[in-house]
Amino acid sequence: MIKPVTFNNRGQRLVGVLHLPDILSGDRKAPGIAMFHGFTGNKTEAHRFFVHVARSLCDSGFVVLRFDFRGSGDSDGEFEDMTLPGEVDDAKKALSFLARQRWVVGAKIGVLGLSMGGRVAAILASEDKRVRFVVLYSAALGPLKERFQSRLSEEDWRRLNSGEAVKEANGWYLKKAFYETIDYTIPHDVMNRIEAPILIIHGDVDQVVSIEGAQKGYEIVKSLNKKNEFYTIKGGDHTFSEKAHTQAVINKTVNWLFTLPSAGRD
Repeated sequence: MIKPVTFNNRGQRLVGVLHLPDILSGDRKAPGIAMFHGFTGNKTEAHRFFVHVARSLCDSGFVVLRFDFRGSGDSDGEFEDMTLPGEVDDAKKALSFLARQRWVVGAKIGVLGLSMGGRVAAILASEDKRVRFVVLYSAALGPLKERFQSRLSEEDWRRLNSGEAVKEANGWYLKKAFYETIDYTIPHDVMNRIEAPILIIHGDVDQVVSIEGAQKGYEIVKSLNKKNEFYTIKGGDHTFSEKAHTQAVINKTVNWLFTLPSAGRD
C-alpha cells in the first residue's frame, strides 16, 4: 500500500510517498528506510528508479519513505534556493517523520541516497545516531566546490554577488549560497564517524560521479564495520538505467539488508 504524506521544515511543506508492507497488521511493526534523491531529481527519479527500489524494499518488509527535498518535485520552495546544508536539514526532518509512524520500529531506521542524495545520506549518518544502516548509490562523496565553480563566468559571479540566481544546467538555476556551501561537509572527511553498516553501490561506467570517489569512501569505512561492503555494477551508469542493472542494484540491496540485525523485522 502507498500513502501520500507531507511534513514540514522551516515553514515549508515537503511532499512524499510512504510505502507500507501488506504484512503490517495490528501492532506489528517493520524497519524503516528514508530515500534521498539526487541533484535536480525527485522522489521518483530517472526511469522511475526510486519507485522500483521502494516497491521492492516494501515487498521485502520495509516501510519506505521517498520524498522531495524543498525546491524539488512537488515540495514547497524553489530549486534556486537549494543548498546542501538545507537538504541535510530536510533529511533529518524526514528521519523524524518516519520514526513517528506507528508502523515503524524506531530503533531500526536507515537511509538510502542516490548521487547528491548519497552525499546527504553519508553526512546525516555521520551526525545522527538514529541512522542504523546506510545505502549509497552513485554517491558524490568527494569535494564538489571546484567542479561547480569552474563552470561560472565573471558575469555569473557578478549576478551571484548581487543576489541573483544563475543557470546551472537544463533550466535549473542556483544562488550563491549553493556554491559557497556545497563542501561545507565533505563525506570523505566524516565517514570515519559512521558507526552504522554501509553498502556502497556504484556503476563502473558512471560518467557523472566517478567510481573512484566511491572506492575512496569505502577505503575509509571498510574496517569500521564487518558488514560494510562495496559492490560494483559492471557496465552500470549513474542511475543504473539498464533494466538488468536496476534489478542487480535492488537484489544486492535487499540481500545485504537481510544480513543486518539492525534491519530485521520485529
